[in-house]
Amino acid sequence: METGDGGVAWVFLRRVEAYLAGWRANGSAAGTSAALEPGPFPIRVQAAADLEAARFHLLAWEDPWQEDGPDSPFWVQSGMVQGVVDRDGEPLAAMAADGASVEGLRLLCGDLVVKVEYRGAVVQVVVRGVERFPEEGSIRVEHRFGLRMPVSARRILDFWNVAGRPVPSQGSGRWAGIASWPAW
Repeated sequence: METGDGGVAWVFLRRVEAYLAGWRANGSAAGTSAALEPGPFPIRVQAAADLEAARFHLLAWEDPWQEDGPDSPFWVQSGMVQGVVDRDGEPLAAMAADGASVEGLRLLCGDLVVKVEYRGAVVQVVVRGVERFPEEGSIRVEHRFGLRMPVSARRILDFWNVAGRPVPSQGSGRWAGIASWPAW
């Protein structure tokens, strides 16, 4: 979701019968057999069955009934922010200690999509050409507004700044707390 409203879209997609049927037919098998890659945060490996989730604009199936699941799944995005591994930046694992969630999805093509969730907001960054994400690694993000030098994400909120999206609110906005909405 290029607009950053993936959490809101996920709340509704989890209730669409076509998605639920697709999950039962394809996603549950992909989810139960999902391989994990070693790294400083959970990195799931995309399965062939996950490709069917693209009809819902997802990179991988996500369990719609998972109580402690993500605020947002991995979305297909045409304008995903590009990043490279930064061995000198603030480690992503340390950023997660600040209340953020960091997850990865290794695509079948070899690219790594890193998703950062914080206060109900989500940013995805694609890292190309990295075989294994280093334990103490961070991400240097290519700024989309023409800066000549890449900008390192030194704090959680830097991901939103370089992606050109509004910084997550402190919980006073219209959609604050959406992850805790009850199931319908």
